[in-house]
Amino acid sequence: MRSVITTLTSEEFAGRGYVDNGMQKSAEFIANEFQKLGLEKINDSYFQEFTMPINIIKNAELKLNGKNLKYGEDFIVKPNSYSQNFHQKEIYYFDPMDYSASLRFESAFIDFIQRDMVAQKGKHIAFPPHEFEVDSLNQYYKHWASFYKPEENRNRAVFYFSKDKLIASLSQIQDSIAEFIVNKKYYSKNLSIDNYKIESEFINDFKSKNVIGKIEGKNKDSLIVITAHYDHLGKVGNVYFPGANDNASGTAFLLNLAKYYSKNKPKYTLIFIAFAAEEAGLVGSYYFVENPLIDLKKIKFLLNFDIMGAGEDGIQIVNSSIFTKEYEKLNQLNSKNKYVKQIKKRGEACNSDHCPFYEKGVPSFFTYTLGGAGHYHDPFDKGETLSLEKFQDIQDLFVKFIDKF
Repeated sequence: MRSVITTLTSEEFAGRGYVDNGMQKSAEFIANEFQKLGLEKINDSYFQEFTMPINIIKNAELKLNGKNLKYGEDFIVKPNSYSQNFHQKEIYYFDPMDYSASLRFESAFIDFIQRDMVAQKGKHIAFPPHEFEVDSLNQYYKHWASFYKPEENRNRAVFYFSKDKLIASLSQIQDSIAEFIVNKKYYSKNLSIDNYKIESEFINDFKSKNVIGKIEGKNKDSLIVITAHYDHLGKVGNVYFPGANDNASGTAFLLNLAKYYSKNKPKYTLIFIAFAAEEAGLVGSYYFVENPLIDLKKIKFLLNFDIMGAGEDGIQIVNSSIFTKEYEKLNQLNSKNKYVKQIKKRGEACNSDHCPFYEKGVPSFFTYTLGGAGHYHDPFDKGETLSLEKFQDIQDLFVKFIDKF
């Protein structure tokens, strides 16, 4: 498990994303592991190839008040941003209190919008760090920059200063906006925007591939499917996102189960799928269910593993309040053998690769671990920050669970 995580999070794999062949290298590594373990190919290949649109942020720089900020630590850019170099502009400071006060009356809100539309023209825009008591207002505030007309954004940037943790993400579209999300500590009413740069490239048909292998069971009429996504966020400039917990750990978990069952013939045929492009919107898993290489109706149960590097505080299972019989079975096994502290129940959520299958009527669990360092979608999600304390215990739990079907 350590070896797999160390390999997948190494700089050579460039964050398993869209630059330096990161995703391609990762897919080939997993296929090679499948081959070494003796997993069967489906249709003479371990790969299911597909293309997808993606906006790649290749590089981003920002200098405020004389300080060069670090990507991923001090700032990130919105993933739909387009390329832009520095333009010297006056700064328009959006006033969140004025905005909030205007919402009391329709006439006041219309007046605010009119003033805002005039005041921001031809200027950089700075959104101060601010939290409203009402969540919907926070959402409007965070997305206000998208209300400005595309032609107005051509030679200026938007700077949103945030109290929240910086969480990088991906986008399948490129917008007209160049938007920076910056740690709140760099905000000042006397802000000096000294330099910035975004280099992005939109690719309409980026080539990706799911990796699929099979271990034939004693019962060939039904299938147990085990999934994990292997991709992550990639690399921006010299900063790469290792993605140890998310989801090199889940990939290692999948490979460990494949290794176990390569030596211990399972009751039912097992299908192992390592998905590409989960971080871009479950792209690989949606492609698979629309172009299945197996009969989805034969799937007895699907187990998806995403974020498996901790476990000190137990595990949580999406869909466990839906599939209560399977949840109780898992709980009984845990109560008897004390594998983890707790198995927390959760309802349905379309937040990982189980979702496209669940939407097609496939019974499924999505399991993730609780505890650990808490690094997520940042450059600090490294292999050395993972305890893997309960990794083997959780594997033993799910081996027992799979064998009980």
